[in-house]
Amino acid sequence: MLPIRVSVLSALLGLSTLALTAQGWDAARQARSWAKQDKDDSFTFFDPATRTLHTWSRDGGILASIPTAKIDGPPERWAIDPRNNAWIAHGTDLTQLDRNGRNVTSSRLPAEVGDICWDPKGLVLSYRASEPYLEKRDFKGSVLWTFGAKPAKGDGPAPQNRRTIVMDDSGKILMADGNTLNLSILDGETGRKLSETNFRLPGGQPAPLLEGSALERDALAIWPGKGVVFAAVKASQIPAALRETFQGLVLARLDLVQSRLEFIPTGLDEGHLLVGVLDADAVFVSPRGGLMLVKVK
Repeated sequence: MLPIRVSVLSALLGLSTLALTAQGWDAARQARSWAKQDKDDSFTFFDPATRTLHTWSRDGGILASIPTAKIDGPPERWAIDPRNNAWIAHGTDLTQLDRNGRNVTSSRLPAEVGDICWDPKGLVLSYRASEPYLEKRDFKGSVLWTFGAKPAKGDGPAPQNRRTIVMDDSGKILMADGNTLNLSILDGETGRKLSETNFRLPGGQPAPLLEGSALERDALAIWPGKGVVFAAVKASQIPAALRETFQGLVLARLDLVQSRLEFIPTGLDEGHLLVGVLDADAVFVSPRGGLMLVKVK
């Protein structure tokens, strides 16, 4: 493993280098939910106290807020479209809310959503199912393409895998599945599978399989412009021969150009959520509220 310097910056640099709002909700101190970094480096977090989605950036603070009281149950995954509408997956429903929180459209889904990514043309939904199944829907809700076997009603209690996805700089979709650290690569325009990565450790060995259950895969995050993906994995999932002194949450650094895999310690416990990469820092949501940074290279 390369000598990578890792530093944890609690409270998102302690209210110093990141812009904070003068009052009201503040991600640096209060963010607790899942989120995914957008192309403009903003993040949208859910505040359960007010049932509101807040879009936030480190330079601009809160950019927009959308109340979600019109939907049943808490949001599970969401995205903000180019018109600043929110698309919210909750249970087996997909609901579009306008910027004022009014219900615009709602549709039934074939299963619960495990993860979501998006581009200017639409949303890609990765479903919780025993086999991979993805859909891309435009920002009217129409299905543009599908990948995999659509879950059938009444299939029984098969394992409902969470297959995390992320969109790379060129618009391709990268999907994690099960215990492998290799990723499936799909065409973002058609959903056709293009290839599968073949990562190797610095010593040349093939990427190991993760140990234990991988039903709940942690997040993937793109390092913009670097050709690198980070996958959050639990230290207990790394095979014992490679685990060394890793504890808590670990980053698997997946170099798409060199097909190289390295494990990076974070110093964080397993309760933290990876939500993106800003400059040379991986951004995590703390289970105690607020954001933390871990230096990467």
